[in-house]
Amino acid sequence: MKSVTRYREAQPSLFASIFVVLAVFVIGVRGLRNVSIDIPLAVAAGSTVNMSCRYDLESDNLYTVKWYKGPEFFRYIPKEMPPISVFGELGNKVLVQRSGAHHVILKNLQPNHTGKYRCEVSGDSPSFNTIMVSAYMYVANLPKSDPQVRVEKIRYAVGDTVRGNCTVPSGNPPANVTWTVNGVPVNSSFMMNVTDKIIDNQQLMTIAGLDFEIIPDSFNNGRLHIICHANVFHLYKKQADVELIEERPRLASVLGTRESSYIGTFYRTIYNYIRTAFNRSNFFSLNIV
Repeated sequence: MKSVTRYREAQPSLFASIFVVLAVFVIGVRGLRNVSIDIPLAVAAGSTVNMSCRYDLESDNLYTVKWYKGPEFFRYIPKEMPPISVFGELGNKVLVQRSGAHHVILKNLQPNHTGKYRCEVSGDSPSFNTIMVSAYMYVANLPKSDPQVRVEKIRYAVGDTVRGNCTVPSGNPPANVTWTVNGVPVNSSFMMNVTDKIIDNQQLMTIAGLDFEIIPDSFNNGRLHIICHANVFHLYKKQADVELIEERPRLASVLGTRESSYIGTFYRTIYNYIRTAFNRSNFFSLNIV
């Protein structure tokens, strides 16, 4: 009987414990949610970047917000004074006065800061529910000038082959190059990246080739417009172009040349025949040039 009594007495405390666990679980699920990260896909070297981490705590309280790129570089704990701590080389880029629970401002970013950034948000006790989200950002060294287009010549006839190239100055990452001919996209015949080390930064010059045969429909009013389009994300969008001229055959000149050649040959044949014949008879000589 004692054991039964003890079991009955223990039941309320057991049920209470189960209730507390369930309550904690429910609070954790219904607390922190909708965590999202917002950072640019790409920025130019030297930029100041605003990174945001949004979340909904509902009935929870915030315990901490942490930022990582590999190791942790930023921490925000509202219960501590001061609430912000920074770490490492990237932590030195943080504008502390403008950063906080939802934002981190980084200054003077360079290509070596390209990578995956993670935001980790934790609710306070008793749940300490934690969610982490991430996004990738590129820091680009942009080309310092416009692309250049070169072709072998300016005048082309039907059946000729147009060969040329488009050179985009060095950058990191290298530029993407596309072609249009009279507004119609054309594939590059080749694409190559040439390493160009500038100070301590390795950058890549892009060279794209163009190779196609002229057909009767290539020209538009005797003109053929070639454009090289170069871009690096949305940060660098440049183009270079060249206009080719149709070289048409000179029919009158060709016929005239052939006719003159034929007449000249005809008269020389007559001259040689007459001279041979009359020289034999010693009548006279001819002077036909």
